[in-house]
Amino acid sequence: MSENTSDSKTRVISNTDYFAEVQRILREGKEVRIRVKGNSMLPFIQDGDAVLLRAYQGERLALGCNVLAKDKDKFVFHRYVGKKNNLYILAGDGNLVLREYVEATDIIAIAYTLYPQDKDKAVTIDRLWPRLRGMGWYHIRLLRRIAAKLTR
Repeated sequence: MSENTSDSKTRVISNTDYFAEVQRILREGKEVRIRVKGNSMLPFIQDGDAVLLRAYQGERLALGCNVLAKDKDKFVFHRYVGKKNNLYILAGDGNLVLREYVEATDIIAIAYTLYPQDKDKAVTIDRLWPRLRGMGWYHIRLLRRIAAKLTR
């Protein structure tokens, strides 16, 4: 449902409508640039940064890549960290515990480029180094949890 605000420059639409349009554009074979909301991908991707997506078409996912997927009734933008029993395991870089388990049919798109809001340059994130860095960050979750408890 669309709703116009009083300044008539900002338009608010539901997540359902927004992601339906994102999926429609991806199905046409086009790339889509979306703004990331939330802090689940810190420290590598921040709230307000944008990412360029390409449709996922069943190809083998590179471990550590960033994907847009549907988990139950919500859309998530998280890192692919493994596979178990034909389910893809996703985790936000900023999450210390949570993971999502999704099927291949739930994966919508793969992110290729990051547009940080505080920098002028785009960053390619589908290369080996950004994926390795993200996987390393994921694998030290226990140490990060301990450090978080000690600093409280």
